[in-house]
Amino acid sequence: MRRLQQEIYFPIIVGIHFIFWAIDLYFYQGSFKEVSSDTVFFGQLTNVTWKNPHRILGEVFSSWVVTVFAFNFLMATRARWVENLFGGLDKMYLIHRRSGVIAIFLLLAHFIVVPRDLVEFNPGKPLGFYAFILILIGVVLSAVPIFKRKIPYHKWVNFHKLMGVFYVMGVVHGIMVSSLVKELPITRVYVFGMAFVGIGAWFYRAFLFGLFNKKLDYTVNVVKDLGNGIVEIGLLPNGPALDFKAGQFAFFTFPSVSRSEQHPFTISSHPHEKEYLQVTIKGLGDYTNGLANKLKEGDSVKVEGPYGKFTTTHAKEREQIWVAGGIGITPFLSLIKDYYTKQITLFWCVANEDEAPYKKRLEEVASSNPMIDFILWPSDKRGHIDFDDMSIRDPKKKSYFICGPDGLKRSLTKQLKVEGVQQKDIHDEEFAFR
Repeated sequence: MRRLQQEIYFPIIVGIHFIFWAIDLYFYQGSFKEVSSDTVFFGQLTNVTWKNPHRILGEVFSSWVVTVFAFNFLMATRARWVENLFGGLDKMYLIHRRSGVIAIFLLLAHFIVVPRDLVEFNPGKPLGFYAFILILIGVVLSAVPIFKRKIPYHKWVNFHKLMGVFYVMGVVHGIMVSSLVKELPITRVYVFGMAFVGIGAWFYRAFLFGLFNKKLDYTVNVVKDLGNGIVEIGLLPNGPALDFKAGQFAFFTFPSVSRSEQHPFTISSHPHEKEYLQVTIKGLGDYTNGLANKLKEGDSVKVEGPYGKFTTTHAKEREQIWVAGGIGITPFLSLIKDYYTKQITLFWCVANEDEAPYKKRLEEVASSNPMIDFILWPSDKRGHIDFDDMSIRDPKKKSYFICGPDGLKRSLTKQLKVEGVQQKDIHDEEFAFR
């Protein structure tokens, strides 16, 4: 099944709206009129028909906002079929984040352009304004980098959950005020139908998710400080073990650190080791910094998952090039234990050799398995890696798996496409959801 990447997703959202609006407006014979309305920058409209661009554009923008947020709430449910559609939870959350930013610009355009009825007071009018301000604040705090760095993760998550309340306010506003959408049958069904899908998805995620997504109970068995802010944590199941594929991740809750915070970490052990689950974590924030000192053997752990599509099952019959950047080595620690019939070459890019705690282990795996080559790439000695450095023969005939910082992924992906490698043969894992 073709994955619904953002290059496809956003044109689909735009295209559906244009089609529905175009059909409805073409056949519309109603008499909707601006008896006396005002706009923010374009003055008053008196006895103007529905054909004025302010009304049409203003409501097109608002209908986009309603449906974009509805899809965002649907993504937040972590439903398996939705994850499969987008090719992984990490990809889905990236689209989720960017959609929220786009929706804010559409909401702002709606507020500026749409006419407001001056004939009679309607409680939906101030409700819409309050919803606009609250959603604006919510998206800014969720998406602007400076706020994401300043606000503790658990507070950020709790405020992010309120977006559903603000969304409900916006939908109620749309129901209460007079609008052209209400008179267009196809657009009305689509917009309000998606609005209630969005509300239902938010309600499920906020209040019912825990009932249908049971977390597995584990106990910390090993806490190993590997230096440079990296900690290796081994877990033993207290009951059913997590059923996952190599390369996937799960959400972990460490109650001894925080009872409410849940964070995604890639699983670095192999599925065959069912009685032992391992994650390797680098301190990159207030929660993960000093994690080796916050955890101890015997601590309880809650595990939810698995998620992600960064697996090699679909590329077993091809030679593969793996590129890891820093802590991006974690999925490959699991993947490397799979069985392969074609050559695998793993490049691990680190700032210096001190940041490569698994160097010896990977060298041993490579020396004992003729199908695997391992190359450590310390940038302090060799500079940043590029396509020419990898000396790849017949690049179009191979599959590529990249996990690391955005700069590394963007650079290598661009270079690979220049060499004629198709996007379907380039697989990557997103580092951050927030």
